[in-house]
Amino acid sequence: MASLLIVDDGAPDRELLASVLRHAGHAVFEADTGEHALRLAQAQQPELIIADILMPSMDGYELVRELRRAEATAHIPVMFYTATYVLDEVRDLAAACGVSHILIKPCEADEVIRAVDEVLSSAADPLAPLPSEDFHREHLRVLNAKLLQKIEELRETVILAGSLQRESQSGRGNDGSAHLAPDPRFEALSPRELEVLGMIVDGATNGEIAERLVIATSTVQSHVKRILNKLGVRNRTEAAVRYLRR
Repeated sequence: MASLLIVDDGAPDRELLASVLRHAGHAVFEADTGEHALRLAQAQQPELIIADILMPSMDGYELVRELRRAEATAHIPVMFYTATYVLDEVRDLAAACGVSHILIKPCEADEVIRAVDEVLSSAADPLAPLPSEDFHREHLRVLNAKLLQKIEELRETVILAGSLQRESQSGRGNDGSAHLAPDPRFEALSPRELEVLGMIVDGATNGEIAERLVIATSTVQSHVKRILNKLGVRNRTEAAVRYLRR
């Protein structure tokens, strides 16, 4: 078994991943910042580092660059574990940093273990980092793509919220009481699915829901997929709005 370093500023995600890998027999160290990870990497010399991409102060890309610049840590392979959705841009920049594997949150435990085994068994040396100017240009492009995506998600949320407010107002009588018909699709949801949906409405991530319910993140992911399917919606935001509209 190997020694692994997990780097993630989100405690639930970090601890869940650490639990999966410890159960698989690995020795696991944890860091909540890139700076902390650099110190641990120097001291512990892990065989693999699994890092989130979006972290304050030093993100995953910058962490890899710093690791590659130091002779003592340049050889340590890195895997990204992130909730990002701009995969093409992320893969290009990750490859330039010598990162060949990217796991997307949430991830099944067996997929995590399989990816870790693949990286550990690979004999390929990590690639050298991009020249500074090229790296920062590409880095900025990826961050801009993420920002634009978040703006679009926020715009959709605002539109859906406005629709909900108008529908709510149109469904009230002169006395202010609501006259909206109940949504029969909610009757198809199990008590557990309704519980999960309520937490989604509160803004909880899959990792946070798993922690609250003391279940695996993969189980939460399965609940979320069934909820979206039963409600006939595309994403968590639409599910939350439909829940509030019911």
